Amino acid sequence: MTLFPDTPAFSIGSMLRRDKWLIRLRWIAILGLFSGVVLLKITDLGPHSSLNAMAIMGFTLLGLNLIYLAYATAKKQFGMSGLVILLNVQMVMDLLVLTILIYLTGSEESPLSFFYVFHIILASIIFSGTFSYLYSLLVIFLYSGLLLLEHSIYMEHVCFFNELHLHNDSRAVLSIWFIFVVTMMVSAYLAQNVTERHRRVRTKLEVANQKLQEINETKTTFFRYASHEMKAPIATIQSTLMVIEDILGTKADKRVINMLNRAIGRTSETIGMLKDLADLTYGNFQEQQQFEILSLRKLLAEIVADAKPNSDRKGQRLTFKAAHVTFDYFGDANALRKIFNNLISNAVRYTQESGNITVSLEKVSLNFVVKVIDDGPGIPQSEQVNIFKEFYRTPTARKAISEGTGLGLAIVMRMVELHSGDIQVDSKERQGSTFTVQLPLEEEL
Repeated sequence: MTLFPDTPAFSIGSMLRRDKWLIRLRWIAILGLFSGVVLLKITDLGPHSSLNAMAIMGFTLLGLNLIYLAYATAKKQFGMSGLVILLNVQMVMDLLVLTILIYLTGSEESPLSFFYVFHIILASIIFSGTFSYLYSLLVIFLYSGLLLLEHSIYMEHVCFFNELHLHNDSRAVLSIWFIFVVTMMVSAYLAQNVTERHRRVRTKLEVANQKLQEINETKTTFFRYASHEMKAPIATIQSTLMVIEDILGTKADKRVINMLNRAIGRTSETIGMLKDLADLTYGNFQEQQQFEILSLRKLLAEIVADAKPNSDRKGQRLTFKAAHVTFDYFGDANALRKIFNNLISNAVRYTQESGNITVSLEKVSLNFVVKVIDDGPGIPQSEQVNIFKEFYRTPTARKAISEGTGLGLAIVMRMVELHSGDIQVDSKERQGSTFTVQLPLEEEL
């Protein structure tokens, strides 16, 4: 697993832009540091040795930022790991410089400790979520270590303010107030910056989603128009071919009869595909949906009865199991028929002769659960993730039956989603398949 996924949030380009943004923020911090040192000298607040050391730290930070800028603007290919290391080096060095500045301004008396907050916010903006916690631990370690060293024999405390009673010194109070105001303003800027970036990304996603919806509606309209306009002439061609076959009878050449049969078969396949395309777009338009209270048990019983002749021809045992209650459900009867017609007809089609198929209906919690179980050839585990995709047919299905559009299960998925339901498949090769449809009751719709 990579540290940063290759997404717009953590791509190489976005991380490089964050690096340059951090460098720009550092220029502002350097300017603020030098301005603060000058202001403190003018107001004669703080020992001169500390102020000189602070100026040296400012020049050190200036030199480091020039190095960072040169590296970031160099015409070279950056890898993600290199950028992460570069950003972490900058953040750690900034924290070390800040800790030294806090020491020079009185440690626990220093108002600069507020600035630790900025680095935690910056870490949460630049890196993934866990980095902000790591930097929080680093800040705690640095500040706690500084206080411990000052209270030991290894480091002398710097008394930046002339008196411990800071409230008696208006200069100290004003300095702390100024640092507090700057902290609040920068925090607001960082928070607003993050929010604005989030809004821009969200706006782009909403615009892209709107375009995708428009494209999908155009595709749906085309499918509806094409399937409707093409079905009638193809059906006419099929009827004409059947009439020609009847007229010729058995007197015609066998090759002609075979060609007619193949042509009739192809037209049947085309009509079936057009029907599937029309079914696939069903429910995309509000006027097509016809939700009403219906008996799910009665509907399933009718579908099973319709499938019984085909299963009997193959010597299969098709059974329906459900309690003797109506199972009243608020749904679209046409869509529900398409769901269970597809599942049951698939089970009959692909289950071997003398096989067993069971359709069951029960209420589980706040869902009606319908299962279609067969002991057919099953579906390989590697193929199960694809079976609900449009135009996809498993190699086993193609080998068993050449005809088919691969739209049946895609239609089933579409109709189940129309009812805010869920469909799952549990199958093993040579052990059969179980398709489970969960339809939420009205309380959940």
